[in-house]
Amino acid sequence: MESSPAHVAFEPFFGGFVLETLTIGMYGEARNAIREYIQNSFDSVQRAINDLKILPAGGGLIEVDLAADRKSLTIMDNGAGLPAKTAATVLTRVGASGKSYRKNAGFRGIGRLAGIVFSDTVTFTTKAKGESEQTTVVIKAKSMRAAMAPGKGSAKSAHDLMKESVEAFRSHSRRVNDHFFEVKLEGFTDPPKECLSFLEMYDFVSEVAPVSYPDDFPYRDELRRAAEKSGIPIEEVQITIKDGNDSPKPVTKRYGASYEFESGTVTLSRCAIHYSPTERWWAWIGKKRESGAYTDVLVSGLRVRVRNIQIDGAEIVRDIFREQAKSHVRFQDYFLGEIFVEPSALVPNARRDGFEDNAAWKSIRAELATVIRDLNKEAHKVSKEGQLSVDALNRSLQAAKKELRALKKSHFADMDRVIKLSKSVTTYQSRVAKGALGADMETAAELQAIGSAFADIKQEALSNVGGVAAGVDREKVQQEARHEFLREILAVLEQTLSPECYASALEALQEEFGDE
Repeated sequence: MESSPAHVAFEPFFGGFVLETLTIGMYGEARNAIREYIQNSFDSVQRAINDLKILPAGGGLIEVDLAADRKSLTIMDNGAGLPAKTAATVLTRVGASGKSYRKNAGFRGIGRLAGIVFSDTVTFTTKAKGESEQTTVVIKAKSMRAAMAPGKGSAKSAHDLMKESVEAFRSHSRRVNDHFFEVKLEGFTDPPKECLSFLEMYDFVSEVAPVSYPDDFPYRDELRRAAEKSGIPIEEVQITIKDGNDSPKPVTKRYGASYEFESGTVTLSRCAIHYSPTERWWAWIGKKRESGAYTDVLVSGLRVRVRNIQIDGAEIVRDIFREQAKSHVRFQDYFLGEIFVEPSALVPNARRDGFEDNAAWKSIRAELATVIRDLNKEAHKVSKEGQLSVDALNRSLQAAKKELRALKKSHFADMDRVIKLSKSVTTYQSRVAKGALGADMETAAELQAIGSAFADIKQEALSNVGGVAAGVDREKVQQEARHEFLREILAVLEQTLSPECYASALEALQEEFGDE
């Protein structure tokens, strides 16, 4: 008869690689450490305003200070701070936090370690209102990284490594009414460029942080009303950046009165507001009459924000565009705007480059997909109309004439350029024909003249290809033109057919004309 299983005693061991995973391995970009510290400061400021009532509404301040020698970075806030009794314990906890994801931007208790990645020393100093002591916690990040290196990370437990790498102190403070939290990063090793450049720091903070819109942004009041209606506010805090001995500069978002896009500068024609049917998000989307992508990466595309802190860049929504049609992924940059998510509706993942992939996110993603579907159709329509306009075709004609002049100077020596020009002209001729459909008499006459000019360019280019080479190249030109025509057909089919029908049509065309 078998005996009953006997319990075996064991002692769990968490090696130093656990800390390596939560620091070096956690963040795709080192600069995200800056966002983590600003996020924690924002939570502290909100607690000082809403819970402790020691700051008035709008009285929060986060100061980012770049040292003149670029050897250190300080981020300080006038939030609640931590009481001396618990500060050291709280700051040395890893993966344990008393914060709530429903209320706070940071809640996992790992963000404070982010600066270890590129700093020699990370120092926290904090004080709570009404106390005569402040607490300082110093993390010896350089030696900590060395102990977490491959070959060493398993030698010590995470507990022992923290004990060896961290020191905590209390000191007397005469400023009893002060309350603050400060993090100082000193001695950089391969730091993010934001730690070395004021402009890079400003750009990054303005993009990701919960700051206000600038005065010249024409839709500020409209967005405030939309936020009130939705019940999801646009939370803000004042953030300044100081460059050495210069005066601090307030940070605002980069939205403004005008924007750079592919064809120059453009202003928004309107601001469309969308509300979640389940009241879990709301969004504003800036619209322009012109076709083309915005070229400023700090504002282009639709950004997802929780408590007004950006989650990832524009990739979350770009993926939704891509899912609907691969060729439409470019349309993400035809728009700009923000999607504000109710904090209790979704849980940002640990890297804050997306959300935990649960039922709630899938449901909200489906809601957003209905909005994106309409944007796809709108962008496609505007794009086509832009390509078929007299102005656009005239610009294409001038570019083709310029290329023809260059080919003449070289006596049409470069056959590849001749083929490329002929292929482009074939595309433009197709657009002229489409633009003429249903056009008024004046526009039709202009398009006819443009079409004739394109025909002349193509004829002259091909007439200068001589002998046998001409026949070979003409055949190549015809093949390229056919492929271009098929690509245009596929683009139309992808826009109008269901995925199943489109797949069948694509298969039929590939059987008839080949995979290219």
